Amino acid sequence: VNRLNKIITTMSEATRLEQSIAHSERQMFDLTKVINGCMQGYQMTYPTERFELKLTPQPIMLSGVPEFIAQLLDKVINNAIEFATPQTPIVVELSHDDKNAKLTISNQGPALPDKIGDHIFDSMVSVRSQAMQKQPHLGLGLYVARLIAEFHHGRINACNLLDQQGVCITLTLPIVSNR
Repeated sequence: VNRLNKIITTMSEATRLEQSIAHSERQMFDLTKVINGCMQGYQMTYPTERFELKLTPQPIMLSGVPEFIAQLLDKVINNAIEFATPQTPIVVELSHDDKNAKLTISNQGPALPDKIGDHIFDSMVSVRSQAMQKQPHLGLGLYVARLIAEFHHGRINACNLLDQQGVCITLTLPIVSNR
């Protein structure tokens, strides 16, 4: 019963998000402020985890829904923590150029399987081993992250670190020009 409840709850969350996205109104918001606020929360929520933050101090203005960005970050940070090698940092970097904001979240730990590519962001895809799963896992977290990235006219991708000792998730979002 608990397992079925978890499955229904997770699927309902994805369905609610899809419906929310379809009916959401965009607003201007500062991505730097949203990321900074979320990271402060994660540092309190996960006191045993190490976070390395490299955030640009400048405001980065986006058009969208800040709560969705926080939800995307929740999913990606949760994955990074779950897969990270103990005692290694989760590295969060936010930078920008004239056209795009770039958020990267990386962790040391197992590499992604060969040829998984962007399928990691599909619904019902998970790379967790059975031994790693304490609860049923539907592979919806990164799917939700992709929906949110697309709503913001951005893209999200995953790749192995150059040394194959971990994973980096990169979110690229178009910024609103101040000109």
